[in-house]
Amino acid sequence: MQVKEIYENLNKIAPFELQEEWDNSGLLIGDMNSEVNRIIVTLDVTDEVVEQAIAAKADLIISHHPLIFAPVMKINSEDFITARIIKLANNKINYIAMHTNMDATGLSEVADEVLGIKRERAIEVNINQDNEKIGMGSIGKFLNDNKEAVDIMLHEAVIRTKKGFGLNVVKVYGDLDSIISRVAVCTGAGKSMIDECIKENCDLLITGDMTYHAALDAVSRGLNIIDAGHYGTEIIFVDLVRAFFEMNFPDITIIPSIQKEVGEYM
Repeated sequence: MQVKEIYENLNKIAPFELQEEWDNSGLLIGDMNSEVNRIIVTLDVTDEVVEQAIAAKADLIISHHPLIFAPVMKINSEDFITARIIKLANNKINYIAMHTNMDATGLSEVADEVLGIKRERAIEVNINQDNEKIGMGSIGKFLNDNKEAVDIMLHEAVIRTKKGFGLNVVKVYGDLDSIISRVAVCTGAGKSMIDECIKENCDLLITGDMTYHAALDAVSRGLNIIDAGHYGTEIIFVDLVRAFFEMNFPDITIIPSIQKEVGEYM
C-alpha cells in the first residue's frame, strides 16, 4: 500500500481541509508513492519515537501533534526538530500529522464514548462542505447504563474521567458535590473554550492544560473544571488510528509508540 492511499483513507475519516488555519497537518515528510507495510502511531514525534521507528523498520509515522509547526529556515543537526527530520528522511520514513482535523472529527467522538456522554453539539461549531455542523470539542449529557441522560455529581464525573482516559489522577476545580447537568469536553488544551461553555450553560468542562487563573475565574462563573492533562485526554488518538487500520487494512502492521507522559506526579 502506498502513502497516497493511506493519506486518502485518513482524509475520509478526518478531512485535512478541516484543520485550523494555524495548523500544519498532512504529509509533512516523505513521498506519496512510497510503499508502506509498518506504521508507528504516536501522539508526538519525540527522539525516542524516531529511534523506535528506525529500529522497527517502519515506513510511516502517524502522529497527532505536528513535528513541524513554525517555519523551518535551516535543516541541520544542530536544531532538535530538524535533527529528527534528517533522521526520518535518511531512513526513508514518511510522516503524516493529523491534528485539528482529527480534533474536529474522530477524537471528540472517542472522548464522548469513553466518558459515556451523549453529544448535542460541538463547543466551537463550524460548517463543513456537506452543510453539517462540526467543530472542536463537544457539549452533551452524561448517560447511565441504560443510555439515559442523567445528572451526576462532580465527584462522579471525576471517577468517569479517570476510568475513561485510564488515568490515576486528575486536577479538579469546583465543589465535588455540585450537580453536573450539562458537560463539555475538549481534548488537549481547552482553556479558550471556557466562555462558550458558560454561554451554553455547561456545568463542567473536561480538558487539559488548564491554568490557575483561568480555572479560578471559571469556577467563579459557575463552570467546574476537570484537568485531565493534554497527554491524558489525547493519547486516545493512538488507539483510534490503530483500530481504523486493524479494521480496514489488517495486512499493515500497526505499532503503538513508546511515548509516555512527560510529566509525573510525585
